[in-house]
Amino acid sequence: MNARITKWVAVAGAATALTLGAGCASIEDMETLQAEVDSLRAELATAQDAAAAAANEAQAARAEAGEAAGAAGSAMSAANEAQASGAANSEKLDRMFEKMMMKGK
Repeated sequence: MNARITKWVAVAGAATALTLGAGCASIEDMETLQAEVDSLRAELATAQDAAAAAANEAQAARAEAGEAAGAAGSAMSAANEAQASGAANSEKLDRMFEKMMMKGK
């Protein structure tokens, strides 16, 4: 969109130069062309602001995604540790049960 607006500004400038160069421009024509150029410049500024805002939002989203990935990794590590601890406790209880059964015989 910025390229399109920039082209229009260039075309309007060229049209102004050609009109003035040909000697056919009236003050009203010049004012009309200047108004168009001013309007296109305002649109260009608005488009540039929107693009900058979108870039900032994208950067913030990337940062949040990175944080979420880190949190997910931490949660996975904690879950793996809990699973390993549960398995170790289960084995320990099985050995204790076997010892009790052996003593009972």
